[in-house]
Amino acid sequence: MKGSNLVLVLLQAYFMLMNFTVERNYCHGPLKPDDSRFLMKEAYDFSIDNNPLFLSRPEWIRLATCVSAYGFCGFYFLIAITALTDAWAGPMRLPIVLFIGGKAYAVFFYHLMEFSHETLAPKNLVPYFVAEGPYIVGMAGVMLKCAYASSATNKAKSA
Repeated sequence: MKGSNLVLVLLQAYFMLMNFTVERNYCHGPLKPDDSRFLMKEAYDFSIDNNPLFLSRPEWIRLATCVSAYGFCGFYFLIAITALTDAWAGPMRLPIVLFIGGKAYAVFFYHLMEFSHETLAPKNLVPYFVAEGPYIVGMAGVMLKCAYASSATNKAKSA
């Protein structure tokens, strides 16, 4: 397996882990300092220091997190299988590109709202982007794989 595909598989596994742990729990209730469920104490501690808007749990973030928790896992799995089989030129390319387009819009909106908040904008950018960066890297990597596969397919057809 190509190294770039392995990175994408690992990122999708991380995203699915977040879907099944932090995101689903956050969808149904606020972060709490004494929560003993897997990764929830860490999510609370991280949010205290690096993402106070997430901790404050406005309804738009809760709803967006619920959509991610329950709607994105299948796409992450599809991307992981596509990366494992290096089938970027196959029929799953279109749904993957559409998903990444929608997700990119959502992530852009999320960061716009985060950084434009008057009092709760992230102050510690390095830890903030260590947590948020994998989502951006994952989207860029998937789009590059799909674009390269499309280019290679077009070259093969014209030859």
